[in-house]
Order: sequence, then structure tokens, then C-alpha cells
Amino acid sequence: MELQDQLPQIQALNGRVVGVSVDGLTESTSLTEQLSLGFPLVEDRDHRLGSAFGVFRLPGGMDMGPVDSHSIFVIDSGGHVRWRQLAPDTMHVPVDDVIAALKKV
Repeated sequence: MELQDQLPQIQALNGRVVGVSVDGLTESTSLTEQLSLGFPLVEDRDHRLGSAFGVFRLPGGMDMGPVDSHSIFVIDSGGHVRWRQLAPDTMHVPVDDVIAALKKV
């Protein structure tokens, strides 16, 4: 996992990684353990975060209805979004871009 591999570099820039999932806490905890993630996954079953960041209700394809898009946000300590990428078709994380955004914060 790209973020996991670069976690020390992200943390060295005072960055923190938090994954957000629409799955329940039990499933997220299980996934965190299975993948030995060094960052937490939080639950967003009611889509509050997805809605707040404008990534909920994007077309899901295959008649899935509204979904949250895979997305990445770099947010500064004041809560301002400094960089974002919406990636509905891929789980790829452009870690170099994330690190560059952290260096600007």
C-alpha cells in the first residue's frame, strides 16, 4: 500500500494519515489488522465526511446508486484543504503529490 510505505516520510513532515470508510467499525478494524496499517480507519457510514468534502453522491456505475468516491485530501492544521485528488476509477495514491503538498503547508 502506497501510503503505508511512505508513512515515515509523511509523518516526518508532520502529516497524519487517516483512512475513512463507509464500512462499520468492526470491518475497518479487521482490515486495519489484516493489512497491518500504521494509520487508523474511521467510520463514515452516514456519509458526513463524504458529503462535507463533496465526494458523496458521485455516480457509482453499474446501478450502484450514490457512492463515496475514493479521494485523498491534504488538510493543514487550520483545517484548510491544501491539496486533493478525486480518483473514482482507481485506488492509486500519488504519494509524491501528497508529500509535495505537505511540504507547502
